[in-house]
Amino acid sequence: MEEQTIDKSKPKRWKKWFKYTYLTVVHLLAAFGAALICLRILMILKVTNVEGAVDVKNRYFADISDKYGEELVKDGASNPKEEILVFQKIGVIAKYRPSNAKTIMEAYLADRNLVTANRMIDAFSLMLKDNGSFMQDMSALGSQTAYNPESVYEWSNYTVWKQFSKALAKDKKAIDSVSRLTGVESRIIIVCVIAEQLRMFNSGREKFKEYVYPFANLILPTNRGYGVSGILEHTALRIERTLTQPNNPFYPGDYFRNTINLRDSFPERVNDTIAAHRHKTIQRLIQGGDHFYSYLYTALLLRQYQAQWEREGFTLANRPEVLGTLFNLGYEKSKPKKDPQVGGSNFTIGEKEYTFGGICFEFYYSGELQKEFPITGRGFIPVAELEQKNKAFLEEKKKKDEEEAKKAKAKKEGELSKTN
Repeated sequence: MEEQTIDKSKPKRWKKWFKYTYLTVVHLLAAFGAALICLRILMILKVTNVEGAVDVKNRYFADISDKYGEELVKDGASNPKEEILVFQKIGVIAKYRPSNAKTIMEAYLADRNLVTANRMIDAFSLMLKDNGSFMQDMSALGSQTAYNPESVYEWSNYTVWKQFSKALAKDKKAIDSVSRLTGVESRIIIVCVIAEQLRMFNSGREKFKEYVYPFANLILPTNRGYGVSGILEHTALRIERTLTQPNNPFYPGDYFRNTINLRDSFPERVNDTIAAHRHKTIQRLIQGGDHFYSYLYTALLLRQYQAQWEREGFTLANRPEVLGTLFNLGYEKSKPKKDPQVGGSNFTIGEKEYTFGGICFEFYYSGELQKEFPITGRGFIPVAELEQKNKAFLEEKKKKDEEEAKKAKAKKEGELSKTN
């Protein structure tokens, strides 16, 4: 029987591989540990420290940080002179970098913080410090010690105008309601009211006070007309008639018949012996409170002018000055054409002469009362859109009018029965 042989070389190869692998790992770990120790020693000795560079603008950064102390009132509303200077600086920046000017302006308008705005302006200026033209423009602003706080629209600089503006703003709810009902922009409605009131400012400040201050309560009829926009009696009656005459060139559409309750009357308001004041139409115009009907008749008249011009292929949607002129001159002067003339009554405010249409234009684009009565870009909303938008509103209004009519009838019958 043959003796079986055993190969002893194989185990030796595995032992050799294991030995070298083990030694390799041990040496790598040892080397890694040694590297960490060396790095730690170098850190302790501060050999690895790199000296930081000082930014070349370091001095400017410090100047900006310390430039504005407690002496600068942060709120721009309380420091108009500094606020105007900020606007002027932003204007200069817009000349060189419009996008940065826009960013700074938006940041300022968010909270009107003068310190933040000035630091943003200084930071921008630092980027353009080598631009001689820019630095010269900014320096010229900084050297100005006086500024003109008055508006270019002279009529708005009178104290009584400020009082009148506040009084008009109180009627915002009524004006906006009329705007929603008629589709005439609120700002276009009030241009006629404002022009009429400013027209009364033709004999000096005391005359203006006499007529404008009562606006806060009730403007009584004058020989100029009725209500806050001075609508004449025959004009008011024609406004009403036109709403029921489809063949009339001024007819604005069937929708508008439902916007006014011609049965309304306010006999309790009549406290004089003028016969005309007992007419329902006039009672509506001289009604106290929020002057809703004054604004409504004004809006309906403007809507009727727009209807006439639209039939001839024109629009008055963006022509407050033409609408004001027509409002002042009346139906007979409304002749649709491509290049209408602007004018109307002449009057003087202070020492400057104006026309009715001209003052309408100035106010509309002046920015005065822009927050309360903004320019929307839609002078007249299309009738079809109004009908859809106000359907539920008009149904509710009709129901309310009918209820009020029943109450008025019952009251009248009760008074008659007492008399008998």
